[in-house]
Amino acid sequence: MTSAFPGQRGFTLVEVLVALALMALLSILSWQALDVTARSSERLNAAADDTLALVRVLGQIESDLSRHAGSGVLPAAAESAAPPAKNAVLPAGILWAEPLLTIVRSANDGAWQQVAWVKAGDTLRRAVGPAARVLPLPQPGPGDVVLERVQGFKVRAWIPGLGWSSPNSAETRLAATGLEIVIERRQGGVDEAYRKVVLLP
Repeated sequence: MTSAFPGQRGFTLVEVLVALALMALLSILSWQALDVTARSSERLNAAADDTLALVRVLGQIESDLSRHAGSGVLPAAAESAAPPAKNAVLPAGILWAEPLLTIVRSANDGAWQQVAWVKAGDTLRRAVGPAARVLPLPQPGPGDVVLERVQGFKVRAWIPGLGWSSPNSAETRLAATGLEIVIERRQGGVDEAYRKVVLLP
C-alpha cells in the first residue's frame, strides 16, 4: 500500500506500544511523587498544629500566673485553694503540689476564680472554677484536655541568690521572682522537654 504522502512514514505498532509504556511509567512515577508530597504536607500540618497547641498551653499558663492573687489583695486565697503547704517562696495565689498547679486569679470586676492545671495520665488538663467575690472560692471541675502525650508536668521556682529550686522547699523563706514550667512529651519515640519561664511581680 502506498502512502498518501510520499516520503513520510507512520509509527509502527512497536513504537506506539513503547510510547504508551513510557507514558504509563511516567504517570505512575508522577502519582507516587504527588502521594509522597501529600503525605509530607499532612505530617508537617500535624506537627505545626501540635506545636501551636503547645505554644497556646504555655501562653495560657503564663496568662493565668500573671493574674494571680497576691497576699495584699486576697490574703486567704491560697488557703481556700488547698491546705497550707510549704509554699513560702510562692505568692499567696499560687500553689504547687505535683502534679497539680492551682492558681487563684483575677476574674475582673473584683471577682476571683481558681484555675487548676494537672497532669492526668498522659494528658494535661485545665479546669476553671466559677468566679466569686466571697471565700471560699468554688472548686474547679474536671476541666478539659488541652494537651496530649504528656509525660511530665513540673514547676520550679527561681530564688534570688539560690537559683532554681522546688517551690515547696523549706530551706528558704525568700520569695520567688520567677517560675519555670516544664512540660515533657514523647515525640517519635524521643522524650522532649519544653520550658517556659514566667516572671512573678
